[in-house]
Amino acid sequence: MSDIENLKVYFASPWFNPEQAEREDRVKNKLRELGFNVWSPKDNCVCSPIADEEMRKKVFNDNVKNIVSSDIIFAITDGKDMGTIWEAGFACGVNSSGIFQNSIKIVYYCETLGPNGQFNLMLAQSGDIVITKFEDLDKLPDLIKNGEGFAYAGIVE
Repeated sequence: MSDIENLKVYFASPWFNPEQAEREDRVKNKLRELGFNVWSPKDNCVCSPIADEEMRKKVFNDNVKNIVSSDIIFAITDGKDMGTIWEAGFACGVNSSGIFQNSIKIVYYCETLGPNGQFNLMLAQSGDIVITKFEDLDKLPDLIKNGEGFAYAGIVE
């Protein structure tokens, strides 16, 4: 088993319309093809919009538990989904708290940004790796293994 297969990836992504669902499946499948152990809320703990309070708490707590136990948060920022951004921000807070022994690497993926797009300053600063092209996902295993960053170098908003 490679080092990558031993790393748990929490996959944060919107999937609320056909474009988002297609992107999520395509990127999640690519990460698995590259050997990552991907855990997805969509696959493991979806909450109905009309769920009762007990179910909402359970889903929230399951997600938080899985973020904290992950090695990597992989967040698709296309669509600017509030839940996805919260999950990545929570991981950044976990890293900053010093309470937990592990540090969660934060990877942002934003393929719709385009060459002249502006990435959010807070995301650009909190991300260890920012990927803007699907083909650059192939670089991710080496970046992770070598402990390298792939920071966002473009314009921020």
